Amino acid sequence: MHQLRDHSPAARERAKRDREDKRSIMPSIFESHARNLRSAIDRARAAYIKKSRPPRLLTSHALFAHAFYNSTHEDLIYFTSSPWDLLPIELHIDIFSQCGLRDIYNLRLVSRAFRSIVSQHEPAIVRGYLRHRRRGTLPQPEIPVDMVHTREPEDDVVLLSDLFPPPRNRFGVSIFSFVYLQGLQRRQDTCGRLAGYLSERVVDRYFQDEPAARRSFGNNRKDLRESTERAVRLLQFKLTPLMFYASFFLETYAKLRLDHQNELLIVYDAGRLPVPMQPQDRAAEYLRLQIEILQTPPFTITKNLISTHHVLHLLVSYLRRTISPEPPHDQNDDWISMLLYESGLARIVEFFAAEKGGGGVISGGVSQRAKRKEFMRNMQEDWDRAKSNPGVDVVYGGGEEGTKPPKVGQIWFKAAKGEMGKRGLVPHFSEDWVEVWGGRISVGCENCVGEEGWLA
Repeated sequence: MHQLRDHSPAARERAKRDREDKRSIMPSIFESHARNLRSAIDRARAAYIKKSRPPRLLTSHALFAHAFYNSTHEDLIYFTSSPWDLLPIELHIDIFSQCGLRDIYNLRLVSRAFRSIVSQHEPAIVRGYLRHRRRGTLPQPEIPVDMVHTREPEDDVVLLSDLFPPPRNRFGVSIFSFVYLQGLQRRQDTCGRLAGYLSERVVDRYFQDEPAARRSFGNNRKDLRESTERAVRLLQFKLTPLMFYASFFLETYAKLRLDHQNELLIVYDAGRLPVPMQPQDRAAEYLRLQIEILQTPPFTITKNLISTHHVLHLLVSYLRRTISPEPPHDQNDDWISMLLYESGLARIVEFFAAEKGGGGVISGGVSQRAKRKEFMRNMQEDWDRAKSNPGVDVVYGGGEEGTKPPKVGQIWFKAAKGEMGKRGLVPHFSEDWVEVWGGRISVGCENCVGEEGWLA
């Protein structure tokens, strides 16, 4: 028999609830299926991209048309919308590493993509830069004991980075940065310019002492100018690496003096320094610091010790001649002491730049008068800074004797002569000379023997 339907109100209510439940279940099922299908499509697409893309390539701009963050704003990665984005990052680093330091800074301004590469891979670029110019090596954390260099212009970076290795963090790891490269570049420029100024003065004095050399050119001014420029360049190439050693000594000596002063301040604070150190005691202590420098690399090599002595002897003698043109030339040694002791080679370059020409307008549109005023102002600031150092007042006492720089002979020369005497290098032969006009210009000192040609 045909079963009768229940048409009671309760039955109708149950049927209505069943239909509503079916309607609520169906959308959730469809949404789940759609999500699963979408995930499968994304996985398949990612697998295809990974399989078809060459290994170790940056993601193409065609796949990611926007920038994305890794962690901080400095890690923001940009793309150039060009085949450059397809090159491996190792190739990017190698390309940037073979550029000059100034070119690298200019490349940072080309695009955001270049800027992001330089910023994120700075240590790798700096290491590649040094390897390229050091022919595959990196500077050691300490100066090599047996460091020997050709002193050729192409080896300037090798010599400088060996003399001034990169700083290390508290874990002893070397920090390769653009700031470090800037320091090397600054020292190279300073020493090169100073060697150039000295070379010009040496050649000018050579013509004064040897008038026959100038007369040999007759009235041919062009040949005289070209020959003079060539002699200046040869002498500059000879003196520049020697200036690196001089810069190393002066910088190291300044650091040791500061460390020594800080140690004495600690002793003073502990109450174990009742009276300031006397001038003769300070001179003895500073002599000890200089001897300590000369007994460590690079001055453990005899050639480096002698050559540095020669270039500092040349520098001081021409500073004296420039400040006091008429004999005796050592009447203003306090200025020279201040330059060597407190100001450094960069200020000496400013001095020669201000002295050169004797008036008129020089390169850059800056008058000679303005350069001289700037140099005098900077020298006064150096002097005021040395006099107002509170540590000097405590350790060495106030007044002129406490702040006055030592005599010229107490900066390098006394310590160097004593060390050369211990090694049996007095007298000695000099290898520091250049051949010009069929003769020699020799860079030496009063302890040189067997010199040939004209002594600068």
